[in-house]
Amino acid sequence: MKLPYEFISNMERLFADKQETTAFFASFGQPRHYGVRANELKIAVQDFVALLDDIGPIPWCKEGFYYNGDTPPSKNPLYHAGLYYIQEPSAMSAAAVLDAQPGDKVLDLCASPGGKSTQIASALGGEGLLVSNDVNYGRMPGLVRNIEMAGIKNAIILCEKPERLAARFPAYFDKILVDAPCSGEGMFRKDPEAITAWDKNKAARLAAIQKEILHNAAKMLACGGHLVYSTCTFTPVENENTIEDFLANNPDFESVHINHEGFGISPANAGLITENAHAARIWPHRHRGEGHFVALLKRRGDLRSPVTKQQPAPKFTNRYFNEFCEKYLMTPIESRILEHKDNLLALPDICPDVTGLNIVRLGLLLGSLKKGRFTPSYALAMSLAKADFAETIDLDAADPRIAAYLGGQTFEIPARDGYSLFCVSGYPLGFAKILNGRVKGRINGR
Repeated sequence: MKLPYEFISNMERLFADKQETTAFFASFGQPRHYGVRANELKIAVQDFVALLDDIGPIPWCKEGFYYNGDTPPSKNPLYHAGLYYIQEPSAMSAAAVLDAQPGDKVLDLCASPGGKSTQIASALGGEGLLVSNDVNYGRMPGLVRNIEMAGIKNAIILCEKPERLAARFPAYFDKILVDAPCSGEGMFRKDPEAITAWDKNKAARLAAIQKEILHNAAKMLACGGHLVYSTCTFTPVENENTIEDFLANNPDFESVHINHEGFGISPANAGLITENAHAARIWPHRHRGEGHFVALLKRRGDLRSPVTKQQPAPKFTNRYFNEFCEKYLMTPIESRILEHKDNLLALPDICPDVTGLNIVRLGLLLGSLKKGRFTPSYALAMSLAKADFAETIDLDAADPRIAAYLGGQTFEIPARDGYSLFCVSGYPLGFAKILNGRVKGRINGR
């Protein structure tokens, strides 16, 4: 692997001794590591361990596991059931340090493609609020897809500039994750295009953007709340220096020590010419990960009182939707339901006013109302358990009809006409519409 000359020079100046430098550069010639993370909204970690072969625990993420890169877990239909997310191991560290708890209001400010958002949602356990935002609209389809596949009900997806969010949500969130856009030096081994895109001035340009993002994120954090700043790059210009600048300009914030030993990662100053001992780093020559920097910040002050859950709304009065619910759903939908154009959305229990913002998804998409009928959505199917739906088709993972269903093919199956929740080994893959014993593709093309 040919690394940029300026990058090599920068890293040689950064490390405190030659042995550390040699080990660091040698790591770029070694195989990369692969990871998966269990989705605890759908499966307990101890049950997940039994599903995949050849996996081992990732020390900084209790639900994360290394896997053998020769056997892609994306080929397993249980991946399409949303039981796990495929994620680079070191990338799991930021949300683990954030430590979201059920009931928290959490903002993932730079969320696409959704790995850290789905990890946060898993920690929330369906309680509280997750706002997943990204400024790049072109990355929204992947973010929406991953939120839906994970079965997340309490998320709002926005495509907004941080300054517009800061104006709308002053001191609102209990926890904020800023996984900042960066020069991506930690991805060199994983993605050769990151090497091509690197240049000697990129870190300085991005540091200015990172500082502006942090400036706006700070406005949205409640007193007593926590903010995690992370990057997948090595240079202190985008890491320690950015944090030092932020703390100098925000006296109401303090740096919080990360338990490096508990997470199995390194202090940010270990082996480096730097003084920041509170933050943490994952190094490719020390850990089984590509590279990550994580800093934990706290806004001084007392924690706010918990927000009380809103009262369930009256039953939604649309005839076609109610007929579907009465026929198929074993438990009622108690969320407030919003009808927007042709779509029905189940709002999160905590739902702030987002009027005027660029909303991509507001809560759970239940389905659409068109031509005198209700058509359930893929998102609704993935939010259910098998026991939640009256009619189900449940096949073993090795059954060839699973592949046919995922491929959108039409095939015969012994089932009643109407909607069925199509499952693999007890876990939903989506809805199937049955007519005369035949499955007519996946609902909504997913």
